[in-house]
Amino acid sequence: MGERISIIRKAGESSHHFSKTIIGDRTDAFIQSQQKLDEEGKITVVSEAQNVLKHCIAPGVKETITNIAVGYIQSGKTLSYTTLSTLAADNGFRIIIYLTGVTTSLNNQTYGRIQKDLNVNGSDWYAIFEDNPRNVESDISEVANYLKYSDCTLLFPAMKQQQHIERLTRLFDSYKVKTLLDNIGVLIIDDEADQASFNTYAKKNKGKEDWEEDEQSRIYSCILKLRATFPCLSYIQYTATPQAAFLIDSNDDLSPRYHTVLTPGKGYTGGKTFFDYSKMRLVNEIQDVYDKENPIQPESLVDALLQFLVSVSILVYIKTDRGIKSLSMMVHPDGSVLSNERFYTWVKNKLDLWLNTINLQDGDPGKIKLIDEFRKAYEEISKYDKQRPTFEEVQKHLNFVILKTKLHLVQSKTESLKVAPENDIKWDSAPSHILVGANILNRGFTVENLSMTYMPRLTKGKATADTIEQRCRFFGYKSQYIDYCRVFLPKKSIEEYEAYVKHEELMHSTLKKCSSLKEYADQLSILHLSDNLNPTRTNILSHAIVRSKMSGWRSMGSIAYREHNKILVEHLLSQLQEQFEVINPQMDNPMRKHRFVRVDISAFIEFFKRIQYDDMPNLARKIATIQYLYYLQEKKDPEFVYIIEVAYELKGNSLRKRSLTDGKPVLMMGRTPDNSLPGDVEFKFEDSICFQIHHYTVTSAGWDSNKDFYSFSVYYPEKLGNDYISVEQDNDDDDDDE
Repeated sequence: MGERISIIRKAGESSHHFSKTIIGDRTDAFIQSQQKLDEEGKITVVSEAQNVLKHCIAPGVKETITNIAVGYIQSGKTLSYTTLSTLAADNGFRIIIYLTGVTTSLNNQTYGRIQKDLNVNGSDWYAIFEDNPRNVESDISEVANYLKYSDCTLLFPAMKQQQHIERLTRLFDSYKVKTLLDNIGVLIIDDEADQASFNTYAKKNKGKEDWEEDEQSRIYSCILKLRATFPCLSYIQYTATPQAAFLIDSNDDLSPRYHTVLTPGKGYTGGKTFFDYSKMRLVNEIQDVYDKENPIQPESLVDALLQFLVSVSILVYIKTDRGIKSLSMMVHPDGSVLSNERFYTWVKNKLDLWLNTINLQDGDPGKIKLIDEFRKAYEEISKYDKQRPTFEEVQKHLNFVILKTKLHLVQSKTESLKVAPENDIKWDSAPSHILVGANILNRGFTVENLSMTYMPRLTKGKATADTIEQRCRFFGYKSQYIDYCRVFLPKKSIEEYEAYVKHEELMHSTLKKCSSLKEYADQLSILHLSDNLNPTRTNILSHAIVRSKMSGWRSMGSIAYREHNKILVEHLLSQLQEQFEVINPQMDNPMRKHRFVRVDISAFIEFFKRIQYDDMPNLARKIATIQYLYYLQEKKDPEFVYIIEVAYELKGNSLRKRSLTDGKPVLMMGRTPDNSLPGDVEFKFEDSICFQIHHYTVTSAGWDSNKDFYSFSVYYPEKLGNDYISVEQDNDDDDDDE
């Protein structure tokens, strides 16, 4: 068995590319501008950004890495990655790309916040580029000029959508810009990284016989192509629901290597606050759950509305010392447009009725009944306030609260009402806002001063943990008014959230104790959830991809990374030089004379992981092969792979000459017509995977015949492939398209 293979590293390179990060003027100016943070908060935000950056690739080192920053829902991840941006700029990064989400409103929100927080227009430290696909040609010249004639950091917020990502790829792959990227440090920040980025065809691909037929979802494919344009890239995922990132194939380019757990700031109220009932019971069970097949207005919706209006009277009009200028309520039905409009109508009719009724003459039976209903709501909503005002004080303000409440229908399709994304809502224009909507109110949507959530939405079958958690718009910085916050949920949803909160806290605790995600992966039991939940959607998981594809020969030709792979292969061959055995010593023809060596699997994995490809079939093949090698390594049967150096005596001008078919080299020689000499396919072993190394030049038109290439032909013995079995559990999710 061969000795372990050492890994080539460039001079000065280490596994941690930043032994010490510099906190320069840009970081200092930004963090001092955050007046809502105390000194402890500022230190925490900067130190966590330093932890993210220290695992990034230093400018000038031609490598790529994917890492992840894990926070809580509504806990301030934007502040973290903005701080990371300033720190990266202080440490020599020249390009920062922000994948901002799948909606225009989120992209505009991120663009505006970055421009404002980094004072882009007030300094020469940054230049920001609008996310406009029509601007590519003009941007190419401008970006090239900035890179050549300034030291400022260029910022590119972009929607996580095919056309917008392709625009960036065209920009950076253009000749004017690409020639300037060799020593440029690049940071891609993928906000809400578990949304849309991963390959949703991973599960579908597992049953296909040929890797060349594997499919990639559009955004996933676009992201990989964008990544491939940068020689020096650090890709940082930001998310509060990292289950998908942890569970996809560990060799996928979007699988993170290092992690940072983000600490929420003071005053954050998340799952522990709402679903730990030892102090306050803020969650109410909806017993009359809405049924769209039998649409009756739920009484629990009326209770939530009454309590919300009372809380506005108290916090906005009476207890002004708390500094609350307005409050919001969110009504989140089942996901369909019809349900949204139905709930909108119910709420509007109630507000109109109550406004009319509360202005009737004293003694009117209808008014007396309504006042009694408000009194009951007052007793419930204010029960945790030890210094609550009297109901009589509250009653004085109810008329104006109802009158001034603004109602919004927030959804992506409707014929009768206009969309109102959060950046279109003037939060300071009214003391209270009520938002009715479903999917568009999920991930990334900010509802300012949200105190009341009514969410009758139920999942079909087992809920998907990361999906339901992203609906928790009611988490956030609410300590000023947490005693007046309420959430209405069906019993099943309450049980799901209780299970998720336990899982989330255990996950964060374990992540903090682990130095890397490899160490974390050794403790996968922490991902075990209650039977109520599945961790993530299964269409992005490819656990069963190996068995159906690990059989027979596959060629892995590499043209794009000729120099990179040549250095790695020649270093490998030099290390193994004294251990080779000739596989066919009787052969006189050097074109057909080969040698082999057995190499420890773990050592070969470390070598093969560094081999690079730029096309999806080879990338998929590499991922699947490494996954398969890990599986064999765990079994310890076998414990080695074969390396077969084909035509090893040939050098220089005598190297094999190979042609290209569809841009790929035809590596293997067949047997001679008279069957006197065997073909390359005959040189294999059946007790382990075999990697034939082919050294050749390309004869196709347009290719320099003096350039030599190394590529692989891989043989997977059928008996080993048949031993690998993986089982996945299907799950359902109820997310409907609006």
